Amino acid sequence: MKLIKSRSFFVILLVLSFLGFLDSAYLTILHYQNSLPPCSVTSGCEEVLASAYSTLGPMPLALYGSIFYLAVIVLCLFLITNYKKIYLNILYPLIFAGFIISVVLFAIQAFILHSFCQYCVLSEVITAALLALVILRIWVSRRIMQSNKGR
Repeated sequence: MKLIKSRSFFVILLVLSFLGFLDSAYLTILHYQNSLPPCSVTSGCEEVLASAYSTLGPMPLALYGSIFYLAVIVLCLFLITNYKKIYLNILYPLIFAGFIISVVLFAIQAFILHSFCQYCVLSEVITAALLALVILRIWVSRRIMQSNKGR
């Protein structure tokens, strides 16, 4: 049961989420300043960030990303300081939903815009890493429970 409640797992999720928050917050600030970030790794940031797909309603998608990462950070802090299964039952589906949205946004970049924004891709990679860690944790937890049943 130690693996299920281990703080180090949530600290890793927290650090990744903080990096995602910084990335999304940076894009959000630039959006409201009406400026575009410098793109050094890929070309196409301008096309992606100025496209009709960069906003949902009056808000930039980066702001939604900031809110997503902030929610993950808060849940991780709750799990680190006061572990309760309810927080876990919110965190895992939230990360899964974030990953699905990231896949859709990556597909829009690849198949509709034919351009990539390095900041957007970074956020998508972070979300994929969050999901990979959650899946690994669930798999390991189940293996441990199965091996304990056999004893």
